[in-house]
Amino acid sequence: MDIFCREVEPFVPLTIHEIRFWLRIMKEHSLFIKLGLPCDQTALIEEAQRFYDCFAELEKQACQVQCDDHFRSFVKQVLTAVKNIFSFKRHLLHLLIECKLRGGSNYPLLIDHISREALYFYKILEKIRNGEMRYPVDAIVSENVFWLRIMADHLKFIRGLLDPSEREFIDKTNVLSNKFDQLQLHARDFDSMLWHFRPTPDFIRFEKEVTDATIRLRDFKAAAEELIKQCAVLSLIPPLLADHVRREAEHFLEVLELIHGEMMQGSNPDIILCDHDFR
Repeated sequence: MDIFCREVEPFVPLTIHEIRFWLRIMKEHSLFIKLGLPCDQTALIEEAQRFYDCFAELEKQACQVQCDDHFRSFVKQVLTAVKNIFSFKRHLLHLLIECKLRGGSNYPLLIDHISREALYFYKILEKIRNGEMRYPVDAIVSENVFWLRIMADHLKFIRGLLDPSEREFIDKTNVLSNKFDQLQLHARDFDSMLWHFRPTPDFIRFEKEVTDATIRLRDFKAAAEELIKQCAVLSLIPPLLADHVRREAEHFLEVLELIHGEMMQGSNPDIILCDHDFR
């Protein structure tokens, strides 16, 4: 079912590579929150800065993590930090949707978006104690639901931050946004149809379509990032945000590659206690 369902864990394995990816994402979320808060909200700004510092430090520590016991203790430390930033994000969201926090540039959907990512990361980290998944196909479909919604959200945020004069760029964004909305709805259909079942030829075809669409989206984001860096497109999108959403598209492609391997081979590595990929 959905990534929020207690029964379902993310499909991706728990590795130091995965942890390092998400630590950087959480760190950048803290910065984006801070920059988007009204200037008079000093307490919230300071709290966002503390989270930035926390995840920056954890990101450094991740480079030193070794195997087994050290890995487990580090995961426990990260779990606490992720739980705390998730609570902070949800608190901000509630302030926004009740109009108790006015001004700034943080969309409520943006805060909801990044809180979903924090919860997803938390559930990956929980694999250290939960062990193997009983029904991998449930996790595979949930990965699609989660990531397709993330990709669709990105396109809506990009569209909202483009200058209105960038009509052609906005049109391209709308086309991709509609595509990912449709893919997400299709994934939700599979979410119920394949519950506790197995991948079908139709689902395998769907995964190919998702991969192709995500490659196009990754390329679109990469092109947009270069244009933003060159000041060749008018927008409110900072280069770091453009880089951030491109990296997430690339990570989704990594997840899709893992899913493809599972469907072809039926193997499922859940936890890797000695992952030496310290790039």
